[in-house]
Amino acid sequence: MKPSADAPIQTPAPYKPYAFALLWLALIAQAIWIVLNHFSLHQPWSSMSYPLTYAVPFLFLAVTYGRVRWIASLLRLPVAAAFLDAVADRLGFLGPHGTAGVAWGDFTHFIAYTGMLNPFMPHATIPALAVVATLCEITFGICLLLGIRLRIAAIGAAALLFLFGTAMTAAGFSQFSYGVYLMSAGMLALSTVNASLFSVDAIMHREKRESPTQPLTLNEVVHPEN
Repeated sequence: MKPSADAPIQTPAPYKPYAFALLWLALIAQAIWIVLNHFSLHQPWSSMSYPLTYAVPFLFLAVTYGRVRWIASLLRLPVAAAFLDAVADRLGFLGPHGTAGVAWGDFTHFIAYTGMLNPFMPHATIPALAVVATLCEITFGICLLLGIRLRIAAIGAAALLFLFGTAMTAAGFSQFSYGVYLMSAGMLALSTVNASLFSVDAIMHREKRESPTQPLTLNEVVHPEN
């Protein structure tokens, strides 16, 4: 598909084939987990709504190989929403701890959860780790939502999700329940394509194209006909 004039020119990422290969592996692994949970463990489809929410759109990204700009751009939204929703939860914006659909309800419970995921870390570092993770989620969530420095934001989000999924696995939790590695691989693949539709990046690119490359000289201002 030919890029529009408003689309920022993006240098092709040399790791794109590897990123999409990882995305396909993550999709296959997630699909196997979903099928086994439903047919072998008799889990209802509704209990797997979270990983299904991300498996379907990332499947579209994989099938199109990121060539369709609006599909890639739409994929920014669910991941940004996941980050910002998790932050809103731990800050108490979704209700207090114990409310239906609320995982933490306050930052104290989130710190305790961070400690559960990182039992190998010194106890004194857990609050700082929780704060750093929250700041990263806010930053990447806003950047993905608004389309700011998309390639950097997508790579950062992929790294953060990979660390989160690895911590869950090491602590004995199933990252498949949330599709964490799938989201990580999806963000890495997203960093290699143009996802700049309705983004700050696209607006800045358009303004840069429309602005003069060199300022007018004093002679040109006084004698514009010359």
